Amino acid sequence: MAEPGIAGLFEERFGRSPEWLIEAPGRVNLIGEHTDYNDGFVLPMAINRSTRIAAARRTDAAGSEPSVIAYSADLDEEDRFTVANEGLHSTGVWTDYIKGVLLEFLERGFEPQSFDILVNTTIPIGCGLSSSAALQIAMAKLLQQLEPGLVEDADLAALCQTAEHRFAGTPVGIMDQFCIANATIGHLVYLDCRSLVADHIPFDDSDIAVLITDSKVSRELRDGSYAARRQQCTEASEILGVSHLRDATPDDVERAKGKLGDVRYRRARHITTENVRTTAAAAAISQNAWQEAGRLMYESHQSMANDFEISCKELDLLVNLARDIGEAGGVVGSRMTGGGFGGCTVTLVERRKAEGIVEHIEKAYRDATGLSLSAFVSSPAQGASLLGEKQ
Repeated sequence: MAEPGIAGLFEERFGRSPEWLIEAPGRVNLIGEHTDYNDGFVLPMAINRSTRIAAARRTDAAGSEPSVIAYSADLDEEDRFTVANEGLHSTGVWTDYIKGVLLEFLERGFEPQSFDILVNTTIPIGCGLSSSAALQIAMAKLLQQLEPGLVEDADLAALCQTAEHRFAGTPVGIMDQFCIANATIGHLVYLDCRSLVADHIPFDDSDIAVLITDSKVSRELRDGSYAARRQQCTEASEILGVSHLRDATPDDVERAKGKLGDVRYRRARHITTENVRTTAAAAAISQNAWQEAGRLMYESHQSMANDFEISCKELDLLVNLARDIGEAGGVVGSRMTGGGFGGCTVTLVERRKAEGIVEHIEKAYRDATGLSLSAFVSSPAQGASLLGEKQ
C-alpha cells in the first residue's frame, strides 16, 4: 500500500504531520480500446503502481485568500494557487489535473479553504497507465475528506472525466477514472461505458500474470491525435444514423462502407469489432479460457494498428516479440494498451516463465531499437482508498 516515507516527506516539506494519506492506482486495459467514449465495453484492471497524496489543512493569516500549495516529490516542483474559480488557470503542467478537480468541487459548492498536498507516484509517467487519472481520483478523494457529503463516491469518475475535458483539454472516455475509483483486488472491471454498470471478473488463475511493458516511446494525447480519432468516430456514427458506435454492428459498418469513406470506415470497423472482442474476452477470462483470450488480444492489436492507426513500430515490435515466444514459451496473448501513439503493451503470460520472457524481450527490443524498456508484472489491485487519517 502506501510507501512508509510519504508521511515523512510531507513533514519534511511542510513542517507538520499530514491529516490524510490517499492512494489511487494506475490502470492497464486488457482489451477494449477507444470504445469507452463510443459508449462501448472495456476490460481494465487497477495495477500495483499508484499515486499517493499526503495532505493537511493550513491556517493562514487573517484576511488571506485560501490557497493550495502542491508539491511533487518526484519532480521536485511546487505550485501555489488560490482556491477560487477565477484563480484556477490551466498552465499545461501536472497541477492542471489537481486544479481541474478542485474547480469541479468549487462549482458544486466546495467551501474555499487552505491546504497543502504532497504527491508521490510509482506509476510510470506518460506511458498510458493513467498516472493523470490516478492523480485526479486521489485529489477528488482528498476533497471529499475536506468537505464530507458534497460529492458521493459514485460521482467521482464522471467528475474527474469532466475535469480532464475542461481543464486539461483531452476528451477522454470514462474508463480510466471509473476503473481507478472502483476496481476491486483480484478482479478485472468489465464496464459498460453507457450504463456505467460494471461486472467484476475474477482473475483467479494463479498460473497467469499480467506483464506490462513500457516501450519508452512517449505519448502525448494533447497533440490532437486522440481528439481526431474521437471526431472521426462521431462522424461515422452520424453517417450510420446511431448516437454512438456502440449501437452499430460490424455488419452495419460493412454495408455503409461506401458512405463512410476509407478512414471513417476503418475507425468504425475497429470500434464495432473491438466491442465484440471485449465481450468475448470477458467471458473467456471468466472461464479461464486463456488461449481464446490471447487470440482476441492479438486481433485487437491488429485492429488498433491497421484500422485505428494508433500503434507505432515499437509497440508492434513488442507484440511480435511476445507472439514469437508463443504459448510454448509462456506467452498467452499481447497487445498495445492505452490511448496509443506510444506507451505500453500488455501481455498475458505464465507466471513461472515471466522472468525469462522479460529478459528475452528486453534484449531483442534493445538490439532492434537501441531503447531500454521497462517491464513489471501486476495482479489486479484495489481501487482508490483512504489509507490513513490523523485528526
